Amino acid sequence: MSMLDFSALEFEKFLLILLRVGGIMSISPFFGHRNIPTIVKIGFIGIFSIILLPIVPVHGLDSEGNLGALFATAAIEILVGLLIGFAAMIVFIGVQLGGQIIGFQIGFAVMEVIDPTTSQGVSIIGQFQYILAILLFLAIDGHHLIINAVVQSFAIAPLGQVSLSSATAEIMTRMAVDVFSIAVKLSAPVIVTLFLTDVALGIIARTVPQMNVFIVAFPLKIGAGLLILVASLPFFNYVLTKLVEGMDKDLIRLITSLKGAA
Repeated sequence: MSMLDFSALEFEKFLLILLRVGGIMSISPFFGHRNIPTIVKIGFIGIFSIILLPIVPVHGLDSEGNLGALFATAAIEILVGLLIGFAAMIVFIGVQLGGQIIGFQIGFAVMEVIDPTTSQGVSIIGQFQYILAILLFLAIDGHHLIINAVVQSFAIAPLGQVSLSSATAEIMTRMAVDVFSIAVKLSAPVIVTLFLTDVALGIIARTVPQMNVFIVAFPLKIGAGLLILVASLPFFNYVLTKLVEGMDKDLIRLITSLKGAA
């Protein structure tokens, strides 16, 4: 009987680990991308959960055959995974928003491509910056931060001991607000350049009224915007690296806020 009880407890633990890991990996950067085949995602989540099974503590799992308590715990674990995965995606949402701002300023507002992550139309500049950010994220081992966050989540907020508090809501709200801050930081060089271009064109329009400024402005702003976009790639790399470093701290802070009473 004790062997059967142990097996049931281990299965319950594995199921909850699988749900939390699946929630994180389903929407986190790179791991949650739709270009990765579903079968590969499922296999990775399953293997990762099996690896975590021996090291995740079992205390706190006290459903004792109560299906209602088990379902409630499972729902919380899925929510925890989604919160952590969404927190990791904040930087990339800001990157894409910054690209959309740049595209709008340049004049590419009507030019859209399909984002495979959301299956929605997005700015072509936004998609370019998103793909570039993913490549840089992998180059600086940012995916290791996601894996580390998964492991740390079980150490800091064990299974069955998660508590959704006001601190969690405050952290998520602040991170959501940071999306606009990230977008402005990354698009600042192009925004400033195009603003100065508009000022210069306005002066020309006042001093040389015979010139059709609208015809000149459209290709000029596209050329200037794309030129500054390429020239500011080192700045983009620097800012993204700092944001990823901050992401690690934000994830740990979020996970700590989920820690319930021992």
